[in-house]
Amino acid sequence: MAPRYPVELDACVEGWYARAETDAEGTLAALAADVERARASGTDIGAAHLNYGNVLLRLSKTAEALAQLAQAVEASRAEEDGVVEMHALMATAKTLTVTGDLPMALANFQEGLALARRAGDRYTEGLLLANLGFFHGRLREAAAYEEYTRLALERLREFDNRRAVVLCLNNLAGAVSWLGRFDEAMVFYDEALPIAVALGLKRGQALILGGLGGVLLRLARVDEGTQKYLESIALLREIGDAVLVTRHYMLLGESLVGAGRHADALPFLAEAVRGAEAGSFELELAMALELTSKASEATGDLRTALDALRRQVELEKAAIHRRSEEQIENLKLEHRLAAAKHDATARAARNAELEAVNAALRASLERQHVLQAELERLASTDVLTGLRNRRSVSDVVEREIARAARTGRSFAVLLADVDHFKRINDVHGHAVGDAVLVELAARFRATLRISDAVGRWGGEEFCVVVVEVDVAGAERAAERLRAAVAKRPFATAGGALPVTVSVGVAMFRGAGDTLARLLHAADEALYAAKGAGRDRWCLAPVDA
Repeated sequence: MAPRYPVELDACVEGWYARAETDAEGTLAALAADVERARASGTDIGAAHLNYGNVLLRLSKTAEALAQLAQAVEASRAEEDGVVEMHALMATAKTLTVTGDLPMALANFQEGLALARRAGDRYTEGLLLANLGFFHGRLREAAAYEEYTRLALERLREFDNRRAVVLCLNNLAGAVSWLGRFDEAMVFYDEALPIAVALGLKRGQALILGGLGGVLLRLARVDEGTQKYLESIALLREIGDAVLVTRHYMLLGESLVGAGRHADALPFLAEAVRGAEAGSFELELAMALELTSKASEATGDLRTALDALRRQVELEKAAIHRRSEEQIENLKLEHRLAAAKHDATARAARNAELEAVNAALRASLERQHVLQAELERLASTDVLTGLRNRRSVSDVVEREIARAARTGRSFAVLLADVDHFKRINDVHGHAVGDAVLVELAARFRATLRISDAVGRWGGEEFCVVVVEVDVAGAERAAERLRAAVAKRPFATAGGALPVTVSVGVAMFRGAGDTLARLLHAADEALYAAKGAGRDRWCLAPVDA
């Protein structure tokens, strides 16, 4: 009988993972037999499909994994097994993230998260938050990656799942590394590594060592960073992960090229090329050849540089040719569809072909939807901070005005401005100023509730929408934002930098209130806070 508790369910699939590492085919056969037994007995069908789907995902069999997980969701709902349903939604979202179907992945994450919160299941909520953080990491949205991973770590520390804690620490280190906070990343890596060693998680150790190597190289500690990468590669060779071995050789070579150590990079790039050729890893091969060409040119070996460049161009030509063939096939599919629609007498015989054509067209439309969703996200996002932009946060305020007028619930608009920001730019440079804005955005997102909204209003000014609060709640939110900025200096390339903000707070007054009135009132309150000495908040008068 499958486990009925979240922690036990997670431990069960980890046991299957361990079996699959040494006997993949035998494990899959055992899982298929489990599914048949569950269906024959009419019990625990969802859990059996869930285990099967999770192991298929771990073995990179994504299409098969999605089929099993869809059955896990359907069966768990029929069995009213909320725990299995949440885990099946999470596994489905992870698989869709890998396959690139990001809108559907996000929808599954959000549905699972809502179920976990309604059930008060903090453990599964923590796992979902960790995976949602990884989802944003795939999109290179570092601030959201950090925010969700921190929340996940907070939840999962409550439970005896050190494996999940290691994952969160490793991901959190990666997120803060993207934000340039390398010393903080090393703290997370240093905490994660001994836990991974104690648990015997060799892949986890390898990923942590590789991440640590990258941070050390970014800090110009080249020899130490190189050694960490080599230790990670040795572990990956031991467990037979050829993809990651190749990728870590390439990342090491790339880091050394970036550090100007071109001659040192070449042997590692040669290993990356060999591994990519042996495994037919086209993306890694193209990147390794490009880096080899660059490093060889820098060392004066122009022949090797030219040969690598030629091979890279050949790979790109082959990729373009494949894409052209795919487009031709799509046109053929469309033609066959049109012909089939006009040939009524042959409709029955061509049903299978029509279904294949329709499936191809649906896949094409889905790809268009993904691109459209990404374009919409970019149009509403501030490029520097990853927050909403001015237009997007204005839309949020307008929606909240309509909702509050309809429901009678109040909300507040806050304008926050960095104190003496011009001085930061003048003294430390605009790069440091930008880093301050990025870190400020991260602290705001970590401080606010998920139901609230924050956007960059312009320059060093941010607009925050705090929903369903009275005056006291709005004041508490403003104080939390102020304190989150002032509580510790910002780590920048120019050293630790104290930063403060001033905040203006305006409350929604009821039906008839407008965006313009709220922003004007918040702006006036902001200037009052500035005039009162900065590093404080000020509430606009109710009649402002």
